[in-house]
Amino acid sequence: KTAFLQVAGIPELRIRETTQALVEVGANGGQDVEIAMMLDTTGSMAGDKMTALKEAAVDLVNIVVWDDQSEFSSRVAVVPFSYYVNLGTSSFQAATNQAPGPSGNYRTCVKERQGAKRYKDAKPNATNGYFDYYSGSYCKPQSILLPLTSNKTDLHNRINSMQPTGMTAGHLGTQWTWYALSPKFRDVWPSASKPKGYAKLTELNEDNRPKLVKIAILMTDGEYNKKYSGDSSATQAREHCTAMKAKGITVYTVGFAINPGGEADQTMAQCATAADYYYSADDSDALRSAFRDIAMKIATLRLTQ
Repeated sequence: KTAFLQVAGIPELRIRETTQALVEVGANGGQDVEIAMMLDTTGSMAGDKMTALKEAAVDLVNIVVWDDQSEFSSRVAVVPFSYYVNLGTSSFQAATNQAPGPSGNYRTCVKERQGAKRYKDAKPNATNGYFDYYSGSYCKPQSILLPLTSNKTDLHNRINSMQPTGMTAGHLGTQWTWYALSPKFRDVWPSASKPKGYAKLTELNEDNRPKLVKIAILMTDGEYNKKYSGDSSATQAREHCTAMKAKGITVYTVGFAINPGGEADQTMAQCATAADYYYSADDSDALRSAFRDIAMKIATLRLTQ
């Protein structure tokens, strides 16, 4: 409404104001970012489901891993799971204190940790306990966990190499997603993949934002139906989620074509940091949209007027 212009017959001026949120892909907000993705590679993911998952995960990598890593880093870990989690030779030996067999995928898969440290991220050693392992001649999934890296080519290749097989040991995928982000597991991973300390999660930069953000993304398409010891797979997964959130890790969850109100749906809801951190995707398009939305939330937002 106008004051002086009213005498000229102009009682008001219409003003259009727009605010635009721009995602700076390949940029950063003065923070280091560590992301670990648990990706379901069980048999039920065969066909279009696996194609959609690969596309969604690659899309997320392209958004959240920026080009200039000289000052602030953004790294992503890929944690495929089915019957077990496959750590590969060097990490398997660090986690189990056992030498792997003579060929690539011989005895490199791990099972639950026993004892009082089952739901802890204590460093695997003789005092804290090592992880149980699969002792057969072939472990699944064949795709090996890729620890934190900013190498997009390596990330793309590992994601695109995933093949569906086996049952759903979701608690194993959940715990190793946590361990990929845990500084207490530094000795399990190569030097370039060592997670930064938890203390940086509460240290603030000049913009009053945390200097470090750790994010877990947990994706599954079905009920957790495989475990080797202890409580049910779903119960163990929830315990791991509670523990990692207590450390300051943000948890996003994605349920892909799962039964509403079922155990998997409840587990994904309970694991998420908050209600709006849980995505229930009914089809392949919704899955890709969920990963993109998570990526956009992680990416830097710049408001322009």
